[in-house]
Amino acid sequence: MDSALRTRLEKHIISAQAKIFRSIVGGSFEVLPDWARGYSGLQIPTFNVFMPRRPAGLNDETLADTAAFFSSRNVVYAVELVHDQMPFGPDFLAERRYVALPPQPAMALRRLPAEPPPPSEISITAVATVPGLTAFCSLQNAVFDFSFQDLRRLFPVAQLKDNKIYHYLAFLNEQPVAAGSLVCAEGVGSVWNLGTLDQFRRLGVASYLLRYILSEAAQKECSAAMVYSSAQAYKFFSRMGFEIFTQRQWFLPQNIEYEVEDS
Repeated sequence: MDSALRTRLEKHIISAQAKIFRSIVGGSFEVLPDWARGYSGLQIPTFNVFMPRRPAGLNDETLADTAAFFSSRNVVYAVELVHDQMPFGPDFLAERRYVALPPQPAMALRRLPAEPPPPSEISITAVATVPGLTAFCSLQNAVFDFSFQDLRRLFPVAQLKDNKIYHYLAFLNEQPVAAGSLVCAEGVGSVWNLGTLDQFRRLGVASYLLRYILSEAAQKECSAAMVYSSAQAYKFFSRMGFEIFTQRQWFLPQNIEYEVEDS
């Protein structure tokens, strides 16, 4: 991967998260040269994050300030590392008894399809109405088990007028069975919240929806795409042409581990 694309992807990681956090009801995202910090107010650690951007941003002082910031707001949080930027980070946090969650490959696609996939029994609709957003949230609840209270804040009605965040529903036999989001920034489109109902997996729905979203990104003047993959989804995204360019990992302060397990 050439250095120009890698630089754009690194900028996109910050810009896309800023766009998402700032669209959440009550959310914020602060960006400084050494670190970034996203606050949602939700009781989900990975939606309240401290993200060192340079080695100078990860030290005992910034960790103490981070703990104080989120503790004063009574929310759980995570430290988010991009491994290429913080090679010493995992060991540094392990020494301070932070609990590591499984790493997520960050995967990039260099060329986007210019046209949507050919017509099929699967149909795709861009979410543009309140009922459509309600259906989108219902799918997110079924696939990812987020509460409706959190989903109403994560996906507010105001996002329907946003020109950088887009949501999509896939229908099979007129039933919504899959959903996904697109965030555009820095000439890159990242795919978020891609999920299919259990009973409709292995039917090609996710592949069709992803191809559609990528073609939408191209129409919105994005020339590359990225996605954060789970270990289980790695083969799926590889088949779609995505390649690993780095990985991110979340680390929880030790006391949060028990709160998460008990919830």
